[in-house]
Amino acid sequence: MSAQYRPESPGTGYRLLQLPLYLFWIVHGVKHGLTYRLSNYLSMRLFGFHSAAANQVWVHASSVGEVRAVTPLVRALLERGEKVLFTSFTASGYQAIRRDLGDSVSSGVIPPENGWQCARFFFRHSIKLGLVMETELWPELLFQARKRGIKLLLVNARLSRKSLDAGNYIRRLLASTLGYFDLILTRSERDRDALLSLGASAQRIRIIGNLKSLIEAAQQYERLIERDYLLLASSHAGEEQQFLETRPAELEGILLVIAPRHPDRGASIRTQIERLGLRCSVRSKAQPLDPGTEVYLADTLGELKPLLAHASIVVMGGSFDSTGGHNLIEAASLGRAIITGPSDANIAEDIELLGPGSGVLQVADMVDCWRAIAELRAHPARVEALGREARSRLAQQPDIVQQYLAAIEPYLRQQPNSP
Repeated sequence: MSAQYRPESPGTGYRLLQLPLYLFWIVHGVKHGLTYRLSNYLSMRLFGFHSAAANQVWVHASSVGEVRAVTPLVRALLERGEKVLFTSFTASGYQAIRRDLGDSVSSGVIPPENGWQCARFFFRHSIKLGLVMETELWPELLFQARKRGIKLLLVNARLSRKSLDAGNYIRRLLASTLGYFDLILTRSERDRDALLSLGASAQRIRIIGNLKSLIEAAQQYERLIERDYLLLASSHAGEEQQFLETRPAELEGILLVIAPRHPDRGASIRTQIERLGLRCSVRSKAQPLDPGTEVYLADTLGELKPLLAHASIVVMGGSFDSTGGHNLIEAASLGRAIITGPSDANIAEDIELLGPGSGVLQVADMVDCWRAIAELRAHPARVEALGREARSRLAQQPDIVQQYLAAIEPYLRQQPNSP
C-alpha cells in the first residue's frame, strides 16, 4: 500500500449497528470480569489502558488458544529488540498473556467496536505495526488503525465455516475488512482459497504454515492426577453427556477426566454427571480424588497442558458437535495418543499433518470413539506408537516462527504512513 492510501470506512450501516451492540460489550465485560475474577476487566475494556513505550508492535489474538499459538512469535520479536503491545478479546486470553509473558510486554484487551473508542485506543498507544491473529476481523478497530497509517498483517490467517456461509452483507463487510491488510500470511492452500473466495487480493496472500503446529519443547509438567486416566479435553455442551452415556460396561473402571472448553460450565456438567449416578470430584472446589471417584471435573484455567501431558489417551472435544474440532497439535507435541470426532472443519490440516490412522485416530461418533479406546487399552504398544508418530511428524516441520518473522521483517523496518 502506498503512502497515499486512504481506507474506506466500514459504512453507515455497520456504524448504526454498533449502537445496539454496545450493550453486548458491557454484558460481556461484566460477565467475564466476574467469571475470571478480574475486577478491572470492564474498565480496561471501556475506558482503555495506557502503554508508554514508543513504536510498539501490536499483536492481537482472540483467546487462550490463539494467544498461546502466537506467543513464540511474540518472544521472537522481543528477542529482536521490539517493544510489544499484546491484546486479546477475552479475559482468559488476557490472563494467559500475563501468565506467560508478564511485564515483558504491555498487555490489555481491545476496546468496544465503535469509532471513538477504537480511535482513542490508537491515540493512547504508539504503534508502528499491527499483527492480527487468525480470524479477529473487527472492521472499525482495523479501519481506525489504517486511518492512522499503521500497517496491518493478518497472521496464521483462516476463515471459519460460519464466515464463509454468512449472508451477503457480512461477506461484503469481511471482504472490505480484509482489504485493510497489507499482507495476509495464511496456513495452507485451503485457507488461501477460502480467503480468495471472500475477495481477498491474491497478491497480498502468502502461505507460510500453521503457528499451531509448533512442537512442544521438552518439559516436565507436574502430574496433577496420580491415577491412570482418559481425558476429554476442550469439550462443549452435550459432548460430556455423550462421552459418559456411551461408555461400555467393560471400561467402567477407568478414571475419566473432563476439561471443558469453558470452565464456567462446570456446575451444569457436574449436574449431568450426578444425574448419571457417577461419583464426581471437582478440581475447582479442591475436592479429593479418592479410589471411588469415577469422573474428575477439571473446571480450572491454565491446567490443560499438565492434564494432557499425563493422560493415557486424549479425546479432543469440539469434534462431536458442529464446532469443527480444536487444535490437536498441543496434545500431539506432548506425545499423546489422540482421538478426534467427525467434525473437523477447523482441524483438517492438523489431521493430515499428524497422519490419519497413524498419528491421530478420527472416529465417526462417540460409540466409535469408545471402540477405539477399548482397542487401544488392549494394545498399549499402539498407544505409544500413535503418540510417537504424531510427535515425530511435528518435529519434521520447518521453523514456522522464523518463516513468519522473515515475512514480517520488511514491515518492521518501515516507518508508518502519515494519517
